[in-house]
Amino acid sequence: MASPKRGRDGSGGGGAGTTSASPTMPDDLMIEILSRVPVKALMRFRCVSKYWNSFVFDPNLVKLHLQRSPRDNPILYTLSEYGEYEDDAHYLHQSSTQCLLQNPNSVVGNDGDGILVFVDYDIVGVCNGLVCLSRIHANLDEIWVRFWNPATRLSSDESPSCYIECGCANMAFGHDASTDTYKVVAAVMSDAECHKLELIVHDLGDDCWREIPTTDADFPSEFLQTKGVFLNGTLNWVTVLGTGNSKSLVDFCFDLASETYTCFKLPNNAEEGFSELGAFGGCLCLSHIYHRESFAFWQMKEFGVHQSWTLLMNISYHYFEFPRYLIPRPLCLSEDGNILILVCHAEYQLVCCNRRHSQIEHFEIPHKWISLKSTDYVQSLVLPYRTT
Repeated sequence: MASPKRGRDGSGGGGAGTTSASPTMPDDLMIEILSRVPVKALMRFRCVSKYWNSFVFDPNLVKLHLQRSPRDNPILYTLSEYGEYEDDAHYLHQSSTQCLLQNPNSVVGNDGDGILVFVDYDIVGVCNGLVCLSRIHANLDEIWVRFWNPATRLSSDESPSCYIECGCANMAFGHDASTDTYKVVAAVMSDAECHKLELIVHDLGDDCWREIPTTDADFPSEFLQTKGVFLNGTLNWVTVLGTGNSKSLVDFCFDLASETYTCFKLPNNAEEGFSELGAFGGCLCLSHIYHRESFAFWQMKEFGVHQSWTLLMNISYHYFEFPRYLIPRPLCLSEDGNILILVCHAEYQLVCCNRRHSQIEHFEIPHKWISLKSTDYVQSLVLPYRTT
């Protein structure tokens, strides 16, 4: 078994002892036992010996540990507050779905477990415990990405830069299970005058970006969603297909395995207003705001099937305690679809919408510098770089 490379941030392998003898217990049994141990404890085991330093990142252990990781920690958020943290410092926290549903204010508790996020980077997406970060040049003409595992504190080097126009890059991050490859896909503007978009992809560990062939007839003229959504091996954005009177809003769906794309129709009455896709309960969901009058939340029960779009909630702005020009974002959905928690960052509010009891409650977020983002985060041993 090859020993993994040292982490790009200098932390990989640090502190390992000189003992190289392996334990007498069979590797299969060791993997079975260690797959149930939290990541934080496994990181301490690396300091025992060179053997342990290598064994913790054994591919079989990494895979089994990921399969057994608890899935009830989907809320990631960055937190900073003047007087508490240094300027420009942002800390990554996590919260349990169940805790949030029971007590919406629990998401902003100071648990002391915050992880410092790289300065000047934006979170593109999260998948299997890996966080994809992006950085745009000050001139808005270049973009880089890097990969980071907050649980292990390991990170990759920056990718090669990608040329963009006007800082325009609609990105998403996901996992191709067929090849066990993590990919970043971006729709970038290649020609601002002609409003020409192109699709490019970067694989974790590669030294280049690749262009995906597209045709004007079936490729969107505009991406309305900055960050795409990963679900079922695909990346999804709300986009505009067609021009002039033939324009329509569609879900642009990119398959990571085949590297091909298709477009799905959104609900019939979601053509006008603001629309944004998300993933909740293993289903693709759509938030739609109609002329700042109502907030509708749809769920696609069967992925890719237009007829399966189901309206879960439709709430008049009259019931919200914030102005109509503000847009609430969904943060958490209960398994039965009866409770939806929204966040309105501008007003520092969480909104708990209970469909069963026809009840809406507002909760104030005590921290004034907080960015809440819902994602299926799990602590894992997945490496943010290639070892071979």
